[in-house]
Amino acid sequence: MSLPSPVLDGIIDVSHYNGDIDWNAVAGAGIALAFIKASEGARFVDPRFAENRAAAEAVGILAVPYHFVDAGAAADQARHFIAAAGLAAGMPAMLDWETVASVAGLVMIGAAVSEATGRDPVGYYGWAQLRAANLALSRWPLFLPEYPRGEAPGDYASLVTRAPRLPPGRDAARPYDFHQYTPAGAVPGIAGPVDRSVWVGTRDALRLWHRSGTRPAG
Repeated sequence: MSLPSPVLDGIIDVSHYNGDIDWNAVAGAGIALAFIKASEGARFVDPRFAENRAAAEAVGILAVPYHFVDAGAAADQARHFIAAAGLAAGMPAMLDWETVASVAGLVMIGAAVSEATGRDPVGYYGWAQLRAANLALSRWPLFLPEYPRGEAPGDYASLVTRAPRLPPGRDAARPYDFHQYTPAGAVPGIAGPVDRSVWVGTRDALRLWHRSGTRPAG
């Protein structure tokens, strides 16, 4: 598999760990979309979520709330995320799956999010989390964490020279939608390292996906 083209190197994800963010500077650096942490487990609400989402949207950056999935009860996590993020019809959302949480639990949370929004959530996971294809996850947009140069800083063009390793069950025509390629990126307006990612497609295609859920064909 070759590297996709075109890609938009203008995606970040943030949480309260990133501290105070100058969103005007972030927008000026060409960032088009930010995944913003809303919740974790069944109780935690990111204390910066509402502030970060409002400030990002005020400067024209597309915002997508995300939930960090833990091993707790899936139904409780789903209710918590939907309430914390204010998810409603048509809204995009992302589920961050990094822990020992089960595939079945993740799929259950995703089904509840889909019922609330009318669209599949973005799944953030890689081959380390999923070892066997799952029909539901294969349908979701994929946010792939795969660092070809480890924690080296840099941009996509300098760090990514070959296709990333994929989890099973992905469509060969469009195996992933976002690729997080370093956890050590730099963006004006954010102190310290920040996760940097690309969108597979153009800026216009990203806006269309954010608004409607429509993904490019390949």
